[in-house]
Amino acid sequence: MTTPVSNASIFQQLGLGQQSDPNKPTSGNQLDMNAFLTLMTEQMKDQDPTKPMDSSQYLGQLAQFANLQGVQQLNTGIAGIQSLMGQQESLQVADLVGHNAFIKTDTADLAAGGKVDGAVTMTGPGDVNFTVKDAAGNVVRTFTQKADGAGDMDFSWDGTTDAGAVAPAGTYTISATTGSTKLDTQIAAKIESVSFTSQGIVLNLEGHDAVTFDQILSIS
Repeated sequence: MTTPVSNASIFQQLGLGQQSDPNKPTSGNQLDMNAFLTLMTEQMKDQDPTKPMDSSQYLGQLAQFANLQGVQQLNTGIAGIQSLMGQQESLQVADLVGHNAFIKTDTADLAAGGKVDGAVTMTGPGDVNFTVKDAAGNVVRTFTQKADGAGDMDFSWDGTTDAGAVAPAGTYTISATTGSTKLDTQIAAKIESVSFTSQGIVLNLEGHDAVTFDQILSIS
């Protein structure tokens, strides 16, 4: 008499008995659904007629295999979607080159004949006094702007000194106060390029270190 094929042995042949993780790489002899049905048919032919397998066992095997195959196909689909989203994100980030990113800093890089844009956050209306110093700590320009209320207030230094001369290109610091309160300054820096690193996407700014998106307050 032909030796009956057990419920456990068919799963061992299919590789399902040991593989519970659908993400685990499959072997070269893993069976697809058609092969599974063929093997199940042979199992039915070879079973002991005196001890036939319950039909529910066949249905259970089929359901388990179909479920595993469905999960594997779903994982493949998700991986494809993630890849597509990554490509779209890369294209969108690349479009930021040439824009200005506002970061929390008091250091500004002045280009020859250029200007510096920035912002401060106010809790209410009032005058804001700005002081610009060169790399040696010398005050080159002071100016005042009036805030109408709470929120971000943009400011701009036109690159000239208190004497009306054009300040040379270089690194400057800009401080802001309202009354006796010192305010945090945001300086706009040009996005020169984008890098894709193992830590994620970083933006390379003109005159500043590379920054991640969580360090950027706004982009204009």
